[in-house]
Amino acid sequence: MECAVSGRAFSFSSVLLLLLLQPALAGAQAAAAPTGDSPQMSRLWIVVGGGATTLLTDCSDCGDPENYRHAGSVLAHAGVSLSPRTDVGVEVLWVPSTAVTGDQVRTTFLMASVQFRPWRTRGFFLKAGSGLAFVRNWVVSFEGEAGGDAPPFTSTAFALGLGAGWEWRTAGRFGVQIFGTQHVATLGDIQVTERTAENVVGNFWSAGAAIVIR
Repeated sequence: MECAVSGRAFSFSSVLLLLLLQPALAGAQAAAAPTGDSPQMSRLWIVVGGGATTLLTDCSDCGDPENYRHAGSVLAHAGVSLSPRTDVGVEVLWVPSTAVTGDQVRTTFLMASVQFRPWRTRGFFLKAGSGLAFVRNWVVSFEGEAGGDAPPFTSTAFALGLGAGWEWRTAGRFGVQIFGTQHVATLGDIQVTERTAENVVGNFWSAGAAIVIR
């Protein structure tokens, strides 16, 4: 009989102890939950900068005109950090330039992008993206042909981008980065005065610097 009473008392004491410990366990779990400042949580980041861009038009039957053009460019990038190493976002690159004919050419890249840092303690990063390029007044020339330029036009092209760079944190959420990128705009076939330029592609190589807010 005493054993049965002792057993019931022990069970009652165990249940009471668990009830008393529940608030402490809940508090510990709440303290362990990730906060908004945790590196595992998504955080907004913004990049704004500019650089120098070299561009070249090429097509299947354009020959080798070596028509490189040089211009300034403006870069804007915004998104969220999925982890301490991985960012996703939207990138905009605007390149105003002048063709050999004197026509003003405007190219705007709008792409979804991914940025990856192989080392958490170093600023080196790689990035890639794809989307659209909006091209205004693009001009195509054939080697050795007079008057072979296409009339200015506006087009939408499929775009790809690759790049790398280095980022430094300066103070608080501010930092700076340097970068090098290549963007490609595939314009397809373009009707030139008396013939068609096939598989027209615009290549853009850029190098520059930007301000980073994280």
